[in-house]
Amino acid sequence: MTTTPPEPMSKRALILEAGVREFQAKGFAAASMDQVSARAGVSKRTVYKHFESKENLFLSIVETLSARLTDTLDITFVPGEPVRAQLRALAMAEGRILTSPDTMAMSRMLISETLRDPALAQAGQGKLGKTTVFADMLRAADADGQLRVPDPQAAAEEFVALIKAKAFWPVIFGADIVSPEEMERIAETSVDIILSHYAVRHD
Repeated sequence: MTTTPPEPMSKRALILEAGVREFQAKGFAAASMDQVSARAGVSKRTVYKHFESKENLFLSIVETLSARLTDTLDITFVPGEPVRAQLRALAMAEGRILTSPDTMAMSRMLISETLRDPALAQAGQGKLGKTTVFADMLRAADADGQLRVPDPQAAAEEFVALIKAKAFWPVIFGADIVSPEEMERIAETSVDIILSHYAVRHD
């Protein structure tokens, strides 16, 4: 039995990956486009063909991560279906992001750059906040009568914070990425806490 070799990465993808490594290692100010080209194994001319400046490369990394988050969290509430299963599906979608090594490498780089250069990082931060997806689901579950959520945005921030407290922030500060099994436990616990607070009470 023969296996098909994986498709080679495009030059743009190679440059983006090299940019993540370079920015993470040195920070934006000290990062060098020469080193990005060396890490990517392409010419400096090729780097500038795809990204006209270091700032453009940085913001393109933000765009790439934002698009990845949006695609992964493309989950909408289905009225009439059990709310627990739907909340768990959304929590596990977030978990797939947080257990992806390359996504977490991007996240570490962006967090470190926020500390080094807040003005630059601020330009991309708004694109990475995806709590709206959680708020939309909680709002829809409220409308469906399965939850009572007076402030869906606040509840969404609580939901995301429960997940990230165990699976994001420790990793950002050097811990190992959580295993899929641990992510399932984190998701279940987070859903339990949300349901214990917002479930409709039938007295």
